[in-house]
Amino acid sequence: MNRAIEPKTEWIDKKGKALTVLSVDYDNETLVYNRPDSPKCEKTVSIEVFIKQVKPKNHQSSPVKEKSIKPTQPPSVWIDETLDLNFGKSLQLQHQDWLERGMHAKTVKFDIGGGGLPPEVNWEDHCAAIAMIDHPPAKALASILLWGSDTNWNWSRQFDDVVHHLADNMVGRCKKEGRSEPKACTHTLPDLARLMARMVLHFELYQLWDMYTVKGRLLFSGIEVNASTYTNAWLTYQRQMTLDLFDMVGKADQSIGSYRAQLNRVDDNA
Repeated sequence: MNRAIEPKTEWIDKKGKALTVLSVDYDNETLVYNRPDSPKCEKTVSIEVFIKQVKPKNHQSSPVKEKSIKPTQPPSVWIDETLDLNFGKSLQLQHQDWLERGMHAKTVKFDIGGGGLPPEVNWEDHCAAIAMIDHPPAKALASILLWGSDTNWNWSRQFDDVVHHLADNMVGRCKKEGRSEPKACTHTLPDLARLMARMVLHFELYQLWDMYTVKGRLLFSGIEVNASTYTNAWLTYQRQMTLDLFDMVGKADQSIGSYRAQLNRVDDNA
């Protein structure tokens, strides 16, 4: 394993864009990086993928003849795309394609000469469909799924809203089942629930589950619980959190579907 990568070092990707390594986990062979233009957007990638796609910022390399790629060989993927391509795919809204269509079209067409026709469904209708979701955590999650891949939008508040909902649900289940406070660790039950909720949401959004062992997931998420203890005592609550996420997607879809039906009725009656 290449151990020349150190935290707080600057690199350049194949597009010439700068990025900064924030931390390196050699045990799990991953690292976390961000970009100067969007420092709050941190991403995780394997060290192997990273070193294939970047070079040190001050490194000057001599021109090298580009090797031809065989037709059967898949094209290389920029490190940005290793996570972004899968962002939110497992939690995708049923109405996501409709929401994404025309989000940037701000024109409303009227046929004044013909006595006036109903305005076309446009970006305002799509945004209103999200705004009308009456379940705040589901609205927050729907917003993340729709706009979360935009590096110019800071969705930390929406992320926290979903995390708090998942954590509260877990604490409620633990109390109902008589689950005692975590033992042999520094976390209280609410602290553990919050850390687990952050892990579940982050790992589900970026589809990181297969990239880490249980121990690696816990270390990445700052959960100070033995891996075997976690598997035996807390894994069932992690799985329930994932089900809660899909339940929130269902609530959002139901609300968006109802809004679309109202739009159709307005058009039919116009």
